[in-house]
Parts: sequence; structure tokens; C-alpha cells
Amino acid sequence: MNNSKKNRKTLSKRILCLLAIGLVCSFSMSVYASGTKLNTFMEQQQAKVTIQGKVIDSKGEPLIGVSVTVKGTTNGTLTDMDGGYSISTTANATLTFTYVGYKPQSIVVGNQKAINVTMQEDSQLMSEVVVVGYGVQKKENLTGAVSSVDIGKTLENRPIADVGRGLQGSVPGLSIVIPSGEVGSDPIFRIRGQIGSIQSSSKSDPLILLDNVEIPSLTLVNPDDIESISVLKDAAASSIYGAKAAFGVILITTKKGAKTDKVSVQYSGNFAWSKVTKEVDMATLDGLEYSISAMDRVGTSLSGAFWKLNKASYERSKEWYAKYGNLGVNDPMVYGRDWYVDGKNNMGVRLYNAYDYMVEEWTPTQTHNLSVNGQSGKVGYNIGLGYFNQSGLMKEAEKDKYERYNASAKLSTEVNKYVTLRSGLMFSQGTKYYPYMTNSVTADPWLYIYRWGPLQPFGMDENGNIIRSPASEAAQANTASRQTNYLNVNIGATVNFTKDWNLEFDYTFANREFLWDRPGTRYTAADSWSAAVPRTDANGSRIYVDQDGNVVAAGDTGAMPAYSLPLNTYTGKGANPDHFRRDSENEQQHTFNAYTTYNLNLASIHTFKFMTGLNAVKSKRKQYWAQKTELLDYKNPQFDLATGATPTVGGGTWWESQAGFFGRVNYDFHQKYLLEANLRYDGSSKFPTELKWRWFPSFSAGWRTSEESFMAWAKPTLSSLKFRGSWGSIGDQTVASSLYMQTLSGFTSSWLDGTTKFPYFRTPGPVDRNITWQNIETLDFGVDVVLFNELSATFDWYQRNTRNMIVSGVTLPNAFGAPSPEGNYGELRTRGWEFSLDYNHRFANGLGINGMFTLSDAQTYITDYTEGAIKSTSATLWWAGKRYGDIWGYKVDRLYQKDDFEYDSSGNLIVISVPLDPNNPNSPTKQMYKLKGDNPVYQPFVQTTADFKFGPGDVKYKDLDGDGRITNGSNTADDPGDLTVIGNTTPRFNYGFRVGADYKGFDMQLFFQGVGKRSIWGDGALAIPGYNTSDGAMAQAIAGDFWREDRTDAFYPRPYNVAAVAGGSTAVNNTHISDRYLLNMSYLRLKNVTFGYSLPPALTRKAYITKARIYLSMENIYTWDKLNGLPVDPEVMNGISMWDATNNNYNSGRTGVGAPMFKNVSFGVQLTF
Repeated sequence: MNNSKKNRKTLSKRILCLLAIGLVCSFSMSVYASGTKLNTFMEQQQAKVTIQGKVIDSKGEPLIGVSVTVKGTTNGTLTDMDGGYSISTTANATLTFTYVGYKPQSIVVGNQKAINVTMQEDSQLMSEVVVVGYGVQKKENLTGAVSSVDIGKTLENRPIADVGRGLQGSVPGLSIVIPSGEVGSDPIFRIRGQIGSIQSSSKSDPLILLDNVEIPSLTLVNPDDIESISVLKDAAASSIYGAKAAFGVILITTKKGAKTDKVSVQYSGNFAWSKVTKEVDMATLDGLEYSISAMDRVGTSLSGAFWKLNKASYERSKEWYAKYGNLGVNDPMVYGRDWYVDGKNNMGVRLYNAYDYMVEEWTPTQTHNLSVNGQSGKVGYNIGLGYFNQSGLMKEAEKDKYERYNASAKLSTEVNKYVTLRSGLMFSQGTKYYPYMTNSVTADPWLYIYRWGPLQPFGMDENGNIIRSPASEAAQANTASRQTNYLNVNIGATVNFTKDWNLEFDYTFANREFLWDRPGTRYTAADSWSAAVPRTDANGSRIYVDQDGNVVAAGDTGAMPAYSLPLNTYTGKGANPDHFRRDSENEQQHTFNAYTTYNLNLASIHTFKFMTGLNAVKSKRKQYWAQKTELLDYKNPQFDLATGATPTVGGGTWWESQAGFFGRVNYDFHQKYLLEANLRYDGSSKFPTELKWRWFPSFSAGWRTSEESFMAWAKPTLSSLKFRGSWGSIGDQTVASSLYMQTLSGFTSSWLDGTTKFPYFRTPGPVDRNITWQNIETLDFGVDVVLFNELSATFDWYQRNTRNMIVSGVTLPNAFGAPSPEGNYGELRTRGWEFSLDYNHRFANGLGINGMFTLSDAQTYITDYTEGAIKSTSATLWWAGKRYGDIWGYKVDRLYQKDDFEYDSSGNLIVISVPLDPNNPNSPTKQMYKLKGDNPVYQPFVQTTADFKFGPGDVKYKDLDGDGRITNGSNTADDPGDLTVIGNTTPRFNYGFRVGADYKGFDMQLFFQGVGKRSIWGDGALAIPGYNTSDGAMAQAIAGDFWREDRTDAFYPRPYNVAAVAGGSTAVNNTHISDRYLLNMSYLRLKNVTFGYSLPPALTRKAYITKARIYLSMENIYTWDKLNGLPVDPEVMNGISMWDATNNNYNSGRTGVGAPMFKNVSFGVQLTF
């Protein structure tokens, strides 16, 4: 009760304080307002004159929509389609001409009756004003780390599905990874480092705001609706948004109505065609050879999962390839020619390429946007409509695409000079359609391009039956849909008490609805996973064929009894995916923002800007799902057309609220010395009462050195030079609320009597009584330079510390009965730097050139952790001093060659017993081949399987610690044996650069993007040599470059079957984690190429078109990487997919086995009426 009273008193004081500030500001501004009335009266008494003229650019082309205003008044107009204007004013008035991207001009009227103006481009002006938290600032006065995006160069003309894909490589410090080509999926965003906290490592996403309202995904936003994008990177810039902004903010502002009487209608359309970015080059004959060699090594004679391989079938495959290698996907599988039965085994002969059956080439994409923007009197409006349709790459699917509809409307009206009202609406509906082939996320259809070998059949058999395969299941599957409907409604007002003091308030209601329908089926096909059945004629007699599949008599030479695959409905009743499932989720969010801003200028020397306000967000989410099995009608799957047992159901309700009071003070002394202070008092429902509220301060300062008198010598070469620095602290609320309060998990079980379901509860998790918020502190130093008013450069160095990081506590004995409570025992530090360069120049002949370059890097270390934590080399264990993302492994010297070993008189390798510890004669031993030399280094520790001995063609690891053996010591950083850090998973040296030019209506742009350093240890057949050779699939880069006696310089070792369970360890023999087979994921990608032409205005005006432009654009057109031909996209992240957002175990964590990335070529048109 005492706490409640105290809180109410504190709140009352804050409100009274705000009212007091308002009254003081109101009184001071009323004095100013009354003083202006006399000037207005005198102006009205002067004689009026009409001024006419024309406004053109430096190339002599008329400029349409130039704002012509009488300085100091609201009297103004816009130039027409010919660049002409007419305005009534007085002789002593000054006309101001302004246009986006051009230098403003002011001309005194005097005795002139006609004033013609040539506008000059100003490249710096286009980025002069930057949107920041609850306001805008001139770029020259920024003291925090804020990057703005050139919307025209970054997002326009590009056939991209969402804003995130367009931003990649354009903002220093903003890392965007696109881990999959799945249409409709979200990129992964990180600002300044890949992790902010161990507890919230998967939630270190930036806050995404659309007009100061949080949105769940950038895929909801139509790129054509965007007016500006700012990225707030340090605490000084983002702390104004409170705890949700701990890891930065992406701030999007949408288009609003025109500022003067004008109606503009714009249409843009784009048609694109897509195909796979990187060829999926899987092995055929070379892969069979690899499998044969692997079998020979261990003394077996048969390999394969459902379709077997031996030496005889391999020889037949080589003959088949020479004779029938040009068979296509429409040629049926023929017994005798393409396969045969040996005993009980189906033996494959024909070579199939799963890509040909699964992947569609040149799939279409189309984008259409229409907007109407204008003003009528005091009413401004903007209406936007958008449509996006992108087809996926799955060939046999009835429907594989992502479709989005967008609609937006904004309306504002100036009621009087004091009050402006506004409202807005945004609707987005995004739907992903795909074939519902399985409910599994650990083995989805795309996996099977990369799992079974080239003998596994596709297509049709000679009886006209479709053969069981992922392609056949895609063709038979019903279409699932994932639909997100998002509605955002806003009302607000601006109250201008004086020209320097206003009040802004907005209320936004957002409703997100998610509907996921999964209509299943049962599959029927010629079952390639089952034993073959004898083929007979109509009389029941056996049919015989020859090796070309021709029917022959039983006694003919080469005749063999024919077989067929059984035609089965192989999906069990009620088994996956014989069900119908629906997931529904609804989230409603209420956002209220109110803030007042007051500008104060004292003697034109001291400039202040005060801002104070409040923000409140409340959201509630409800989720429900149900599933019923045993469908009656597979063409129309529904709940009431399923006969399975009682439906399985689930769901839940979640809610959270955030409230904050904030203030900001900006001070500018002589336009040289800049200070800013922010303070936010934030409360979150995620925390218990005593922890709900926290203060978050931040400070920043800047020094415009170029404005000092002692720098006058550097002008005009040095247009601007500014040094700045900032510090700030933000609390992190992305952690689970269960860390702060004990919860009981309830279940039911029938284990007592076998039938009755009794409720039971698990032991509640313990909570550290001293646990508190995690604090994110950022320190930033930067410098901004502008030369010749054309070349600008920005450099930032920063350090972000996560204080009071929540980590696991000291390990407790098992008798405690529960895991150790987590508490604020750790710290994490990210250090990095960012650099950007921007250049724009217009030559006298009208040629314009531009360029952009960004480069950034960051590394993260654990600086404090629970006392006594083991310094393990494991990637998933933590300790003080560990660098995030480090990969520990062995260094490889080379591959062993034949002359490294000793042989007996018969030429056979000599086998000896080698102790694991050479200094301990009683240590266990392993059988190994004898090496030459007096003190050779043996590798018994890493020889991990009984059927393997290191020999010629195998990996020779380096003895880093010089103890005569290859070991991992105690597998710790203090005693790693021969392990060392060989790489890091963090994307480092992220960069992008753009070059462009325009001349007489023609324009072009090239944009490159890449990562300079990143490594991963791969998993699966695309990365691990010999991975489950019984499955058969492998990359051609591996199968064509393995060691054999006539290819001793090969990159990959002698074949061996690495029999790994899906998602299990491959650390055996040759495939322990090592630098030789570590995947180098650095790359350079030609992200976009655009060629455009704007039709001459003299031509378009005849069709009442203000501007018309056509263009050709290419996206992701080429990639340079260091993967040595592996069919893996360098952006891939193991286990990450839209289908498994929780466990990150998509396709069991195998590398590169998701939907392929794609490139596209497009044609587009832009029209303005």
C-alpha cells in the first residue's frame, strides 16, 4: 500500500511539472505572437504585383513542382508541367525557390515582372535532415550515431520482396543476413554485433518502428510507402525509446500529403524472372565412384538406402551414361535399362538429378504500386496501394508463392494556425502458399535434393505411374497457407502554441492476425522405398526384358525377368501428413505517444530545444491450434471431414505492457558546440513490482571544428568537420519473465492406473532473490567530414557493454532437485568500428556521378561469468575471456602420402599397436599403420572408429603442442592439446559499395555487397566429405576432388563413410573440426545492376505525364566466394529457417539444404501524372 501511494505521488509530481513547463512556455510565446501583428498589417497595405517566370535545372529541363513562396508568409505556389509559375506579392518581398535535391534560392522582387530561375543541385541537402527519436535534426547537428538511408538509390527500381533485403550492405553497422531463399521469409537483423546477451541471444533484434509504432516484421511494409529510414545505433540515439530499444532501432517514416496545393499520381510496375543464384552441382558418376571406394576401404560390397550400389551396377551406370546420358525428366524409368533386381535389392543404373525434377527455372515476380499525393486548401492526403506476387522455385507444387496486398491512407487538416489534426490507416496482407508435404521441420522436401544419391528415381515408371519422390509428393500435396493480416489505425494532432512551441500526440491501434492452414493428404505412388514385384502379362506369365528394357523371350541371350515397383498408398492412416491442422493467433497493440517540443534562441548564440513526453504500449496475444487426423476427402480436407480420435488442441494467452516518461535537451552554442541529454523512466510488465521501473540516461556532444575561425583556411575545400561522442544506458527487457518469478508447469498423466489422466506439476524453477535488469551501455566516438560539399565521410568507434548479464549460477548438487537459478553474474562486451563514404558530383555538361561505400566490423567477448566456469572449447559453453563465435579445431598439415608409411615384403602396410599416451606404456593402444621416421607423430586419439586406420590419402593433423600425439588435451582453453581457434562464425568486415551515373535521361547503378570474414563448420553432404555415403548424395566439388593414387594432390581425403545420425557429430577420423575443411563464408555479391532511361519531358507532357522512366534491373546477379565449388550459399546459417524459429534445427542443422537462393532479371516502369 505504501509503495502504491508513493508511486501515485511521484506520478502527480511529474504531471504538475509538465504543466508548469507548458504554462511558462505559453506565456513567453504569447509576447512574441503579439509583436508580429503590426508587421502583418503593414504588409497588407502595400501594392500587389504579379510575378511570372520559369524554373529549370542545370540541363535546361523544366522542373515540375518547385515550391515558390513569399518569404515570411504562407503565400506560395508550385511550378507547372512546363516549369512555369505565377504569384501575387509586393515589390519589397523576397521569393524563395525550394526543391528537393537542389540548393534553395532567394530573390528580391523589386521592379521585376518576370523572374526566371536555374536551380543548382545540392547533393548534401538530400540527406541534411535526419529523422531521430520523436523528431528530426539537421545532419550537421547530430551528436548520436545515426545513419540515414537514401531511399531512391537503395529501394527504388529493385524487385525485392521487402525492405530488409533492400537495406543489406547500405548501412554501416547494420548486419542483414538472408539465410534462405524461401519466399516470404524474414531476414535476420543485427545492429552492432551479433549478440547482446546470452539470455537474449536469439532476441538481439533491433526495435522496428513504423511512424513511432512497433511492427512485428518489415515484410509487412510496402517499400513504395516509405519516405525515410533512419538507423539509431548507440544508446544516445535510441534510449529515448526505452527498454525495447536496447539493441538499436530501425525507424521508418511513411509518406504524407503534399505541403502545397498539388495532386500527384504515381505508378510503378516491375516484372521479374528468377532462377537459382548458385548452381546445385551434385555428383553423379563421381559420387558413385566415391561410394565404391568407401566400401572397398572397409571391405563391404553393397551400399545405399533404398536403391543399392555395387561394383557391377556401377559399371552398368557408366555404360548407361555413355549411351543414355541425355534422357530427360519426361522419359520414364524402364526396367532392365534403368534398374534391375539383384536378389532382394533394387539396383540403380540410371543417373537422376533431383534438381531437374524439383526446381523451376525463371519463375515470375510482379510488383505494382499506385499512390495519390496532394493537398487541397488546408487538407493534405496520401493514398497508396501495392501488390506483390513472387513465385517460389518448387517445380511440381500446385502453388508455391508469396503474395502481399498493401493499402495505406494518410489525411491531415489544418483546423487553424494552432491545431492540425491527422489520421492514418495501413493494411497489409501477406500470404505464403506452399505444398503441405510434411509437418516435419527436420526433413522437409528441400533436403531431398541433397540427401539421396543419383540412383534414387524420379518421374514416371514405364507403367505410367508416378514414382515416389519429393517431386511426386509435391505434386500430390494440398496447398497450405500462412497468412498475416495487419491493420494499423492512427489518429493524432499537433497543437502549435507558438512557432517555437508545439504539442504532438498520437494514438495507434494495431491488430495482427495470423492464420496457418495445413491440409494434409495420403500419398500414392510407385513405391521406390519398397521391394519390387514381378511383372506379368495379362495371362499371369512372367515378362522378360534385355538390358535396354526391350521385351524379349525368356530364352533369349541376356533375358532377365522383369519387375515393377508396387503401386501403394504408402502413407499410413492417420500418419503424417494425414491430418488437417489450423493455427490461429491474434495480437492487439495499443500505442500512445505524446510529447511537447520547445525551441529557444537567445541572442542568436544559444539555441535550445526542449522535448518531454510519454509513451505507453500495451499488447495482448492469443494463440490457438487444433489438429484432427484420418481425412475422408483428400481433395477437400476439413475438420468435420476427418474421422480420427478427439482432436489435439493447444494454445495460450500472453500480454505485456510498457510505459515510459522521457525528455531530451539539445543545446547549440554558436552553431559550433553541441550538447544533447536524454532521460527516460521506463516501466515494463515483464518484471516484478520492485523491479518494474528504471531510469535510462544518455548524453552526447559534438564539436563542429570547421566553424572555428582557425579553420577558415580550409574552406571551401573543407565544407564540414565535426567530432562527436556519446554515452548511454538502456535496460534490456527481451529476457523471459520466468527468470524473475517462480512458475509451475502443469501436465496430465495416466501412469498411475493406465487410463485416468491425473494432473501433476513440476518443481518450480528457482529464482535468484537479487536478480535485476540487464543494462546495455554504449560508448561512441565519431567524426563526420564533408569535402567540396560533395564527398562526405563518417567514422565511428564504439563499445557496447552488457552489464549485469543474466547467466547460469554455480552448479548445485543433484539433491537440490532443480537447475541452478540464473542471476546477474556475467558481462559481455562488443567493440567495433564503422566507416562510410558518400560522393555526388554534377559536371558542367550535365553528367552526374555518385558513389557510396560502407565498411564495419565488430567482435564480442565475455568479460565476466559465473565463478568456476570451465573454459571449454565447446561453442555452447561460456566463460570469462571467451570470444563469441570462436571455432576450436585442429590444424591440418596435409594429406598423408604412400611414402609416409612403411610396408612389408609383400608391399602391404605394416600394422602396429600405438599407445594413446607415448609416455605411459600402460595406456590403451590402437592398431595403426606404421609411419616412417624415428619419432613420427601418431594420431590414435583422433582415430575413432574400429574399421579405420590412418593411411595414404588421410588427414595429417599438426602437433601444435609438440607432445608427439594429436589430442585435445583436457578440451579447455587452458589445456587444448592440439586444438586452437581456427575461425569465427561472426560476420566481420561487412561492406557495400555503389557506383552510379546519369546523363541526359540515362542512368545506371551497380551495387555490391559482401562479408570479408566469416567461417562455419559445415554439416551434411554438402560440406562433410563422406557424409552418410549410404544415402548417396554429395557435392560434385567433393566427389571430383578426393584422394586416390592417381590424384595425390586432391583437396579431400580418401573416401570413408562418415555414418552420422542426422544432426549428430561428424568428428571422426578425417572429419574432426579442422582448418582445412572449415567453410570460408566470405563473399562479394553483385547485388544490383540497374539501367534506366527517363523520357524527355517535352514528349511526356503531351500525354499529361510529368515523368516517365523505364529501367532494366538485375538482383543477386553474381557471387564471388571461397567455397571451392560447393553448392552452398555463403549467407547460409545452419538450422535457421522460417519453419523452425524456435529450435534452430531446420533439416537437422545440415548446411545449405534449404530453399535455394535466387537471382532475377526485371523490367520496370515509373510514371508520374
